[in-house]
Amino acid sequence: MSIAIAPARARSPWERAYRIATIAAAVQFGWVFFMGLLAGGQFLADEWPRWDPLAEWPVLAVPAWLTIAIGAVAAAAAIAMAVRREVTDEVGVAFQDLATGVLLLGLLPVGLARAYAGVGVPDGALGWHWIASLVFVVTLLALVVRVVRASRASRAPRAGRSS
Repeated sequence: MSIAIAPARARSPWERAYRIATIAAAVQFGWVFFMGLLAGGQFLADEWPRWDPLAEWPVLAVPAWLTIAIGAVAAAAAIAMAVRREVTDEVGVAFQDLATGVLLLGLLPVGLARAYAGVGVPDGALGWHWIASLVFVVTLLALVVRVVRASRASRAPRAGRSS
């Protein structure tokens, strides 16, 4: 006998949009990692390659506008998920969305801004990717509201349930 754990399915287009945005952020992380490997293990502008690079760093930089757009889509979707009338009572799903958001939509833009410091901006200045972290503050607030609402909904008595 095996136990299969099914992933949480998006119940609304907003949940789907949020999860697609987090997947797009994860793809950005993978892209930066792959480009760093092609650049000989160089992931930051002030580093030297650790082995013979196949291409000069930055190979193909992630544009800041793309990171900011992904953050904006995630923020709009998170707000819609937080204010919609039919609330999920699955606290784990809401917390999972919060955790992936913190890692991929909050911390990743700061890392990208550090990785691309000096690329298209004055030397020593962070790249423009950090703006997506400011957008994430709105996302974070909406996701916290969603977790709290899901927690309350999971504790509320349901109709038809016997005591």
